[in-house]
Amino acid sequence: MLRILIADDHEFIRKGIKQILFDEFDQLYVKEAEDTDGLLDLAFAEEWDIIISDISMPGKGGLEALQVIKDKSPAVPVLLLSIYPEDQYADNVLSAGASGYLNKDSAPAELASAIKTILSGQKYIKQK
Repeated sequence: MLRILIADDHEFIRKGIKQILFDEFDQLYVKEAEDTDGLLDLAFAEEWDIIISDISMPGKGGLEALQVIKDKSPAVPVLLLSIYPEDQYADNVLSAGASGYLNKDSAPAELASAIKTILSGQKYIKQK
């Protein structure tokens, strides 16, 4: 069973991501967090195959949460999402330890592709 944690401060975005995941993957277990504190609580409460997090959330935000997650659970891949284009953030988030970066304007199939790429052990940035 694929175990995914989704963190975004907008319920609408979380529900959309969740629907895309259930459309694409079989045997899925998903939990949601709405802020940085919730993300960090859930990140360490269970084991995850991948964490998908918005960069900008209430609390310290996705980038600072990424650092905490990588310090405590370095093997857990983290895909960061943002409204900002790849050329503004992708290199920085990968350098910070993320396994991938995806703009929220991407097509639903792009999210599935990113997750599959990351789960295969590779880094993901959308190719232009």
